[in-house]
Amino acid sequence: MAYTFRQVTQLGVFLVLLTVLGSLTTVWGVPADDPLDILDYRIDAEIIPATQTFVARAKVTMDARRPMQSVVFEFNGSLEVKRVLDENRQPLQFTQDRLRDLDLRIALPQATTPGVPFAVTVEYAGQLLSAEGGVLANKRLAYVGQDGTAYLLYGARWFPFHGYASDTATFTLNLTVPDGLTVVGYGFQSKQPITGPGVPSLEPERRAPPPPEVTPRPTPPPRPRPRRPGTMSWQARAFPSFSSTASPAAAASLPQAASLPQAAAALPSGTGTRTRWSFASVRRVLFGNLAIGRYQVQTWQQGDAQVSVYTRPGNEALAAAYAEVVAQALDRYEQHFGRYAFGPKLDLAEIDDESLDATTTAGVTLLAGRVFRSRDLPRELLCRETAFQWWGQGVVLKSFDDAWLSQGLATYAYLLVEETRRNEGEFRELVRDFLERALAFESQSSLRRTPAELDDQSSAYRSIMFYKGAFVFRMLRGFLGEEVFFRLLQTCYNQYLEQPISLADFENLASQTAGQDLRWFFALWVDSTGVPEFVPDYKILRVSSGGYRVRGTLEQNLEGFRMPVDVTLEAKGGSERATLQFNGREASFSLSATSEPRELLIDPDAKILRTSDELRVAVVVRRGIQHVEDGEFAEAQQQFEAAIRVNRRSSWAWYNLGLLYLSQRNYEKARDAFDEALDGDLRPRWVEAWAALKKGNAYDALGQRDRAVAEYKKVIDLGDSAEASEQARRYLERPYRPEP
Repeated sequence: MAYTFRQVTQLGVFLVLLTVLGSLTTVWGVPADDPLDILDYRIDAEIIPATQTFVARAKVTMDARRPMQSVVFEFNGSLEVKRVLDENRQPLQFTQDRLRDLDLRIALPQATTPGVPFAVTVEYAGQLLSAEGGVLANKRLAYVGQDGTAYLLYGARWFPFHGYASDTATFTLNLTVPDGLTVVGYGFQSKQPITGPGVPSLEPERRAPPPPEVTPRPTPPPRPRPRRPGTMSWQARAFPSFSSTASPAAAASLPQAASLPQAAAALPSGTGTRTRWSFASVRRVLFGNLAIGRYQVQTWQQGDAQVSVYTRPGNEALAAAYAEVVAQALDRYEQHFGRYAFGPKLDLAEIDDESLDATTTAGVTLLAGRVFRSRDLPRELLCRETAFQWWGQGVVLKSFDDAWLSQGLATYAYLLVEETRRNEGEFRELVRDFLERALAFESQSSLRRTPAELDDQSSAYRSIMFYKGAFVFRMLRGFLGEEVFFRLLQTCYNQYLEQPISLADFENLASQTAGQDLRWFFALWVDSTGVPEFVPDYKILRVSSGGYRVRGTLEQNLEGFRMPVDVTLEAKGGSERATLQFNGREASFSLSATSEPRELLIDPDAKILRTSDELRVAVVVRRGIQHVEDGEFAEAQQQFEAAIRVNRRSSWAWYNLGLLYLSQRNYEKARDAFDEALDGDLRPRWVEAWAALKKGNAYDALGQRDRAVAEYKKVIDLGDSAEASEQARRYLERPYRPEP
């Protein structure tokens, strides 16, 4: 498109205004003081598989806590807004940034009145093919396939979106899809066949032409599209009186990049017989997860709730196991938190591998196909996603900065399920695993600051928010005691159900429930980084009765530390445990034994988020494991080797280095690494069986079958791991072969 000198000048002024106003937006901190509150959505939508298109009209009813001249929604960049209408179906000026900010900015016809709801209607369409247009560069959050398979995730911003994880609304959604497809979503009401447009036209029926003597009013030509959408509704900010009722001359004098065409245009529509699925909710929820496909569905009853698992052909055999895990979690959470809020259904549905592993909105969890192909049943993921129905959906956040209350508590909820399912030793190993994960990136940010400072898809974010977050709830339980802690969670759920909560709200409620000011706890564990390291100083004394007494102090490095800490004296004839009440840097202890003491164990059940020489090595290994999961193999090897330099006898480090070599088909080095693991400290306990099994795999890959068989028999003789023994028996029948 060619531009005149005047147009170029106007466009330059426009861009300068955008830059200035954009900086003001940052200074003003609009998101932190957002006055907008979405009340209701009315959405008509259709997927058109032939062109992989999604088309929709959304009427958004909202309120504002202060007068506003414009509103801003987040919006998927793959969807082009065709027009925006006010409540009288008159066009409104808008700008859509589809490249950078991914937002839709609408100039309102007049300033809003606080407490008086108002509405806008947005018509839009676009192809949903890839991650392009979404907020994640490498994950597809919305998709329409040519075979009719489709999904829409809450985080995809596929409707005029506001207040991530916090702004709930009632809704009605009519979604039209080709016949034969199933739609999984919250609030299903009905379905009916249709043959007309999936998104009915708002325009009046065309009438006969007027009599010849009446001269029709000329229609102004549509304004040309800008080369790229603008990034800010500058009319509303720079000229508060601007609205869609401005004169045609005034509107025509605006820079061409300032507005989009407002002429009515027919929205795309599918053809043939289709089905309209209707979903609705009269309670305010976070909605938006939808899955469309040819599903196999199986349903189980858990109390008053139905757990339905929708799988693609081939994965239906796993549905029962997945439903059983979710049912166990539902039962446990209802006991500890309160009644499931989105009954009577909780749906799980499979989507493709291009999206997130899992995502949850009210009543619906979507799982990537790779989750169903996991070697092990993904108990942690399923339990955490189920817990989001309480923490994040039932109780929503005031802002994403409060994410610890959702993600940390949902991860801790998994521990609640496992402590009743596992024996004492197994549960202790699980908690130790959580402790190592929590420490892996602990120093990078606090729980309070992590949502603002770290990418929520990063390893560091997951380490801090999920695992440190869970451990802080575990410590809060240890400090408050069982009765007070679970009363706090039940009170929180009942009081804030369908209400937003902040970190400050939870802290105040915790202090009220405990009957004491808990500011120190939240300052130490939520607001700050750093963990204690305990150093014992003691003497062993013989007593006249023939036994031993150990007296000393336990010191740590955090000034404000006030927690109970268990210490156990291990002796040949048994053990004695004491609980030390810390209120500062040190506490004294005195323990006795009838036989010679062997070891003083500090925090043997891993109730405290702490570090030690042993844990420092484990944390380095844990970082290496994360690099492997992210496909960063050179970095992983560096971490494993760094851990070995600190502790040459770390079986855990050698074992993981061996796994890395095995995956790279470096079988000689893999065998040597597993040898070192078997000659090391054999911590954790299960590493001996698995190192022997993997050493046998290395021998098989080298064609040394006799040596491989000897290793598999050792695994079975050890009997330390039922799963390792089962795999060893399979390899005795058929040699290990590397995957192609």
